[in-house]
Amino acid sequence: MKAFVTGGTGFIGSHLVDRLLKNQNDEICCLVRSNDKWLQDKDIVRVKGSLHDLTALRDGLEDVDVIYHIAGVVKAPTQKIYDQANVAATENILRLAMKLGIPKLIVLSSLAASGPSFSHPVTEEDPLMPVTSYGESKKRMEEMIANVADDSISVTVIRPPAVYGPREEQIFSVFQMASWRLFPIIDDGRNSRVSLIHVRDLVDGILLAADEKKPGIETYFISSEELYTWEQIRLATAEVFGKKLYAVRVSPRLVEIAGNIAETSASLIGRYPVINRDKARELGMQWTCSVEKAKTRLGFRQKTDLVKGLAETIQWYRKHHWL
Repeated sequence: MKAFVTGGTGFIGSHLVDRLLKNQNDEICCLVRSNDKWLQDKDIVRVKGSLHDLTALRDGLEDVDVIYHIAGVVKAPTQKIYDQANVAATENILRLAMKLGIPKLIVLSSLAASGPSFSHPVTEEDPLMPVTSYGESKKRMEEMIANVADDSISVTVIRPPAVYGPREEQIFSVFQMASWRLFPIIDDGRNSRVSLIHVRDLVDGILLAADEKKPGIETYFISSEELYTWEQIRLATAEVFGKKLYAVRVSPRLVEIAGNIAETSASLIGRYPVINRDKARELGMQWTCSVEKAKTRLGFRQKTDLVKGLAETIQWYRKHHWL
């Protein structure tokens, strides 16, 4: 089987490539630009180009059986940039896949497309109500797929929540603070819950979804079965570090102010900060999703518990001198 992967140089995509390489029947093509990053020295076919380079895409997609479209932009200063990267680029992939007769396309979306949970963990049947520009772009991406895909192709949309594991660079800042014996918690940390997924379990779900061949569009949340409080996460992290972590409790309003200041300040030097207005808005909300559909339809099961997953992640950070 020949697979084509976008986003293979990134966190999730590189773990997917590693898993595909374990199957010696797979020929793996990866779209790369200038930096191989996590793909260095891997036995893959490199296709040089971008998601807007239709010639490179067409060449790379020749005789492909399955596309794993993992690439996307998670941080950008404008909605236009998000849409160009997450909507237009995905449309390029989808239209070429249909034109070339490729039977299977996996597209990585996000819980952010659904929006936060209120009375219950969100399900695939709930309306999409994003609260950030990133989430809005993923919603528009899913709507585009629904409008463009025909019955010649099987498309599976995967919506993970926050993903952690080796090589992750965004949530890493929380563990960096933990190494200083501090753990940031929004509000009291005992009532608000979040869904999390270890990257290895997410890859399991992606590969299970790839086995679905029925034409049409299916959407799945691939997530932990347990919903965690930030207090649980603090205690699990403390267990892994082997030392007490002091909770730094911050009000949602203070986070919002910090996001406004950070984004305004960074814009003066042409940058876009990790903590910005959208991220501040997200942090003050509850983000949970139901994994029942994936369990029932795909046979998905979470295999990595929180302490084990955190231990593996923190060990990797230490080994590579991130901590």
